[in-house]
Amino acid sequence: MNMVNHSHFESTDTELFRLEKELEQARTRRERAAKVCRKVRRRCEKLYPPRPSAWKEPDMPEDVRTAFNAMTIADMAHNKRPAIYAAWSKQIEEQKAENKALQDARTAKWEEINREDGVDAAEEAFNAICDEEWEIGKRICAVPAHTLEGMTVKLRVSDMLGLEDFGDPNAAFLSIATDIRRLAARLS
Repeated sequence: MNMVNHSHFESTDTELFRLEKELEQARTRRERAAKVCRKVRRRCEKLYPPRPSAWKEPDMPEDVRTAFNAMTIADMAHNKRPAIYAAWSKQIEEQKAENKALQDARTAKWEEINREDGVDAAEEAFNAICDEEWEIGKRICAVPAHTLEGMTVKLRVSDMLGLEDFGDPNAAFLSIATDIRRLAARLS
């Protein structure tokens, strides 16, 4: 039976432990940044203009429906619409355009408030920290673990970053599987 010098392997996991601390620090910064985002957003929400009602096409009046139903396919193909139907259609398009203009104006004001009062900057800072967390997590997965403690670091990172919730969680788990094979080979 081979005797393995565990102290050698434990010292090689130092990078994993260091990166885990770095990740914990990034997570703390992310939580603070999220708190700032929520605070700034709540302050800005008080400044947002009211949301206009969503546009909904009104029911077609009966006299317009009668004129529409009297149209032939040839009339439709040659855009020969009864005057009452054409007027109603124009009125509907104008109402729709007016509502869209109101919606667009509200969106523009909302974006202006977000930009000027710091929501955009707060969200950019938050996203940068999220990216940093993700990169540290990827670096952790790239470092071979030589002990169960090192593999546990990778499992915690996988849980912390929610890797199973993403499209390809396999990178972290394949990294751990490789570590287990390496450790098993050394122990046998």
